[in-house]
Amino acid sequence: MTLDEVLADVSGRDGELRAFVHVDPAATGGDGPLAGRLVAVKDNVAVRGAPWSCGSATRFDDPPADRDAEVVRRLRAAGAVVVGTTNLDELAMGASTESSAWGATLNPHDPRRTAGGSSGGSGAAVAAYGVLAVGTDTGGSIREPAAFCGVVGVAPSPGTVPTDGVVEFAPTMDRVGPLAPTVADAALLHEVMAGLDDGHLVHAARIGTRERLVGRAVGVVVPMSGGRNAPEVVDRFEAGVDALRERGASVVHVDVPRFGDLLDVYYAITCVEALPVLEAHAARRGRGPLGDEALSRLETGRRLLGSTEHRDALAVREQILRDVAEAFDRCEVMVSPTVPLVAPLVGRVGVDDPLATPRTDWWTVEANLAGVPAMSVPVGLGAGLPVGLQLMAPPGRDDRLYRFGAAVEDLLRTRA
Repeated sequence: MTLDEVLADVSGRDGELRAFVHVDPAATGGDGPLAGRLVAVKDNVAVRGAPWSCGSATRFDDPPADRDAEVVRRLRAAGAVVVGTTNLDELAMGASTESSAWGATLNPHDPRRTAGGSSGGSGAAVAAYGVLAVGTDTGGSIREPAAFCGVVGVAPSPGTVPTDGVVEFAPTMDRVGPLAPTVADAALLHEVMAGLDDGHLVHAARIGTRERLVGRAVGVVVPMSGGRNAPEVVDRFEAGVDALRERGASVVHVDVPRFGDLLDVYYAITCVEALPVLEAHAARRGRGPLGDEALSRLETGRRLLGSTEHRDALAVREQILRDVAEAFDRCEVMVSPTVPLVAPLVGRVGVDDPLATPRTDWWTVEANLAGVPAMSVPVGLGAGLPVGLQLMAPPGRDDRLYRFGAAVEDLLRTRA
């Protein structure tokens, strides 16, 4: 779609969906691998000349960003048309965008429901308008909205996509990554943001559509793949696994200790790591104070700083690194549902609290704690709403996500 077509669509629909917080009708692109492609950028990533609010009223009176984040600079150098910025949970801390001072983004498949978070605006923009999008992911904030909105979302290997010009959440777990309509589109966007020029991610996605997977092992993560998921999620996940098996992959079961039971560890570590950004924003005198969710995390971080609980969480994380390395001795990728349920209704109590029901981050925090890349790829509709299959690969083997993800996408598209 052209910029004018997308802007017209946004004008007609986004008053309801609230995917975008800013659009640039004068946006232009250039030559390069993304020439003519429209890209939306999450509003905790600096876009020169655009507001940089991070969904927080404390930043509403700030001037527009005076420079591009490094990933945005790379997008422009590759010819992309940076069409606007997208909604998110305040300071990227949440799972539904309901903590955003702009209001919640709604799901294009059913506007009564959440688009997920914290990159909910980016997920909704891809689903509703067909653009490419940039998100950030500290515990699932790209993959969860990708699953809820029926698009592809990737948290790259740590340190491979620059975070310069991105407002920090928990620096040791923050990632910047792509959301896109297809695996191939995500691969292209990922390569540009990572500064790769060898085309190996795009190549992996391309061969994944036709490659036999005989002799290649897929590990189903047992505690994340059974009855703790809604029945419709289990059904579509099993269809995705069957697609890999049909392509020739062998399926093994893996049971990484503590996987599927790490929300407390994630919360303890991230709340402490987030203290600098939370303290700074709590001291601001913007158009309003920090919201309830950010304040809750600030109070938790203060309480846990220097505590035995925090030290224990860090020790668990170190053990996870070893356990995951051992699991990848048995398989090339690990798979699970991305989230245990389809998109919840907006306003459902506890959605933005990682420790409260329905625990939408149950299966996504593992990849950030373990330092591995992860992808959510759509595997069809369950109860009329999108379901995502999550793939995890060893650090630095993001190409496996694209190879196996493209196989799932291709086979399920053929069956549809």
